[in-house]
Amino acid sequence: MNFELRPKETQVVAELYDISERDLLDSPALMEDILRKLANIVGEERIHIHVHEFEPYGVSGFLMMEKGYVAIHTWPEHSYATANVIGFSDETWAWNVYKTLIRLLRPKQQNAVEVKSGLNSR
Repeated sequence: MNFELRPKETQVVAELYDISERDLLDSPALMEDILRKLANIVGEERIHIHVHEFEPYGVSGFLMMEKGYVAIHTWPEHSYATANVIGFSDETWAWNVYKTLIRLLRPKQQNAVEVKSGLNSR
């Protein structure tokens, strides 16, 4: 019997430093715009977008799509954000979405790791 094990999810966990699009790090409206653009560029239908503004500053944004989701958390006082991109089943989807997010946010420096979870046998 021959079968292949594949992850149920592929997650890209990233830190983004010195973000060029600094205004969006403290603006719920701009964060929502970026998430809408991201979905449009990757060709995914938006199922849900939620953005929360923190006091005294910072926002968190969440974008749910058919093939996965994106969560971004910002610290504008440090021009810093974290991003989690989770893809369901398709192992390349999370990285493709992450690369698009990087083009939109334009950090000067980034650090990302991949985490795979769950197993599907095929």
